[in-house]
This record gives sequence, C-alpha cells and structure tokens, in this order.
Amino acid sequence: MKTQWKDQPLLYKIVSITSILVSISVIVFAMLGIFDVLPDAGDIYIPLLGVASLCQTYLQWNRARTAAYFNLGAAIIIFVCAACVFFIK
Repeated sequence: MKTQWKDQPLLYKIVSITSILVSISVIVFAMLGIFDVLPDAGDIYIPLLGVASLCQTYLQWNRARTAAYFNLGAAIIIFVCAACVFFIK
C-alpha cells in the first residue's frame, strides 16, 4: 500500500523539501561555475552535494537500506574531499 504525503512524519516532509531545494541550489551554482559567473562556485555546490546525499540517506533508510548505506558513504567521501580542498586552498 502506498503511503500518502499527509501520512508521512513531519521530519520526512522537511527532509524531502530540503532535498529538493538543495538539489536546485546545486544545479544553479554548478551553472554559475560553468559559465564563470561565480568562479569559486565549486566551494559551494560540492558540500551541497553532500547535504543532498545525506537527505537521500534519510529518505531511503527504511525502504532501501543498502542504497542508504551507499548514499551515506558517498556523503562522507564528498565531505572529506571538500574539506581537503578547502584546507589546501
């Protein structure tokens, strides 16, 4: 049986909306970086990719635990790489 949006917990709704907003932000900052409007856009959208991955981890935790583990691992790798790039610059 499919769960309706109104039946979802509040935290699930907040994370879903946050995931959508973060994904849109990643696209906008990536485009700004590609068109050289904001040269350091990578410093912004790369950590946002980690946040989006963490949101997906939460959303998939009960339905697809294996996919959630991969999302969590990807988020950790993204944050570690972003931190290394931040401190090297």
